[in-house]
Amino acid sequence: MNEQSPAIGRSSRRLRYATMAMILLYELGVGFGVWLLLSGRRQEVALVQVHDSGLAPWPAAITLLAQGLLIGLALFRVVRLLARVEAGATFGVARELRGFALYLFLAVLATMLTPPLLPAALEGAAAGINFAFGSGEALMLLITGLLFLVARLLDEAQRLAEDHNQIV
Repeated sequence: MNEQSPAIGRSSRRLRYATMAMILLYELGVGFGVWLLLSGRRQEVALVQVHDSGLAPWPAAITLLAQGLLIGLALFRVVRLLARVEAGATFGVARELRGFALYLFLAVLATMLTPPLLPAALEGAAAGINFAFGSGEALMLLITGLLFLVARLLDEAQRLAEDHNQIV
């Protein structure tokens, strides 16, 4: 039979706790960044740099909140994935991995599309929209596509494991 190693469960639990701490710290950082943007105190705090992509404070804060929400949701899906692995569902994590990849993909799109589209939507002027698409964004889109493929492979592995269990 397919028994999961106790070390995998322990590692999953530790990584799940670390991911939950990362979510908390990241979302606190996003909230602090939004506060710095809206209060106009960005220059006073040298420890934190908030990049506004040339946007006014409110559009920059909305962009930061959107990215922070999507990345937080992606990391929450990782927490759920790790909880399933800890519980012994080694191959049954495809749905959570797919959810992580989806939210990560949406966060990359928000990073690329929100800075040029939000001011145009708020000001009603579509002329002069410039999209930034660098190697970092291209790599992240490739990684999210790869994660979708891995999730499909895990679905197939789960199906084969269930077929083999029915034979025995």
